[in-house]
Amino acid sequence: MGMAGDLFTAALLGLGAPERTIVAAMRTAASALGGARIEVVRERLAEGLSARRIVVEAPPRAPLPIAEAPGLLETTLRKVDVRGGYAGFAHRALAILCQAERAAHGLARTADPGEAPAVALTVIGTAHTPYVDHAPYQPPAEDRSATAACWIDVRPELAEALAGLGTFSHVYVLSFLERSAGYSLWVRPPWRDDGRRYGLFATRSPDRPSPIGLTRVRLERIEGTRLVTGTLDLYDGTPILDIKPYVQSLDGGPGDACGEAEGGNDGWLAGSDHLEAHRRGIPHAHPGGGLLHEAQDILVDVVGAALALQHLAVDLARVACVAPVRVGGGQTPATSHGRLPVPAPATRAILETYGIPHAEGPIDEELLTPTGAALLGALSPVFVPELPPAVRTSTPGVGLGQHGSSPDRPDALWLRLEGDPPGARGHRTRSLARSSARSTSKSTPGSSTGTSSTRSWRARRRSRAPRSPPRCIRSSRQVPDSSTG
Repeated sequence: MGMAGDLFTAALLGLGAPERTIVAAMRTAASALGGARIEVVRERLAEGLSARRIVVEAPPRAPLPIAEAPGLLETTLRKVDVRGGYAGFAHRALAILCQAERAAHGLARTADPGEAPAVALTVIGTAHTPYVDHAPYQPPAEDRSATAACWIDVRPELAEALAGLGTFSHVYVLSFLERSAGYSLWVRPPWRDDGRRYGLFATRSPDRPSPIGLTRVRLERIEGTRLVTGTLDLYDGTPILDIKPYVQSLDGGPGDACGEAEGGNDGWLAGSDHLEAHRRGIPHAHPGGGLLHEAQDILVDVVGAALALQHLAVDLARVACVAPVRVGGGQTPATSHGRLPVPAPATRAILETYGIPHAEGPIDEELLTPTGAALLGALSPVFVPELPPAVRTSTPGVGLGQHGSSPDRPDALWLRLEGDPPGARGHRTRSLARSSARSTSKSTPGSSTGTSSTRSWRARRRSRAPRSPPRCIRSSRQVPDSSTG
């Protein structure tokens, strides 16, 4: 099935990686970005096996500039003594994630070489106005009597994005003008009576190639996820694409309707050197290269996985995985980007870039996370249809996930290590298999018998005895089919 960073590390603990050492290293990684409470919880599965769940508790953190991530990881790896190929594995995983973040959130996609580039935008909320059939072409001067009739409801999962917006007196609202009826490159303004036409981009016609509306409006107050505003020149129910603060020092000017007399202000930017540099046109640097979201979780998972693999002496050059990788379905849990369709954009970018064979389902939950996909890409496994019988009967290490788990259908990752520990007399190659929770197949009317999908990895484990053959590690994750109870 799918994979997540915490499941992978938890399952490696079940195979014998030292728990105290790995958890201490993960806490060190978390401390680089503010600290976190990290614990390992043990649970007993129906099969009688002991499973582990890694619980990380930390307040939300600001995204980390991608340019800073490699140095932060290198410093942490040195502190916890991750060396050689295992440090290289950690850096590969991080690089894959950073590349995926840029690809997923910074590139436009072209549907057809002969067509204009198109992008998909996320609707963040909905405008509510008194205008059902006829909206004003331009919002009038602030009409306090109409204020109570205009507001914007922002999607609940984006509530944290409103922090600090209330310090500004006015905002820009970008909307999708869904009632646009196509466009013409030449426009005759309806208020002119001489028949003269102008180029579309020299007008404010709502009928445009990209029908995006721009409204500057007073922000009266914020009530939870509702922005009560002045008059909005939008139809009731218009989708909102973005909200940006109006900054008086940059956007205002002499005679501006939102000038100081109207209470226009600079919000939380007031008095900052950065704002002054913009206002005066002074050249200055902006951090570039994109942002790494959920950076603390990523750093914790990558460091924990690398150190656990090092303690188990896994040969990273010999890894196999049962395909296809199941990604799940539905939507992701809440992230810094909100809830996203599964697979998440970053996960999809990794799957496509590294040619990882995958399939949707079998349940509507996120089974493959961006970090899990990055670890897969960094391991670069050989994909196989199934595990050898000898590996399937070996004792697994089991890691449990954080979401969608229940006693009869746990979200679990099964890792199996084949062979004897390194240094043991006559030890053989070992293999690790990964799967999610076992289930009993059930027949459903009009369908074939339900099956459990299993994915496994196989990786040889490095031998500490120079003349002995290496160990092999396999992993598999198994989640019940959707026809299973």
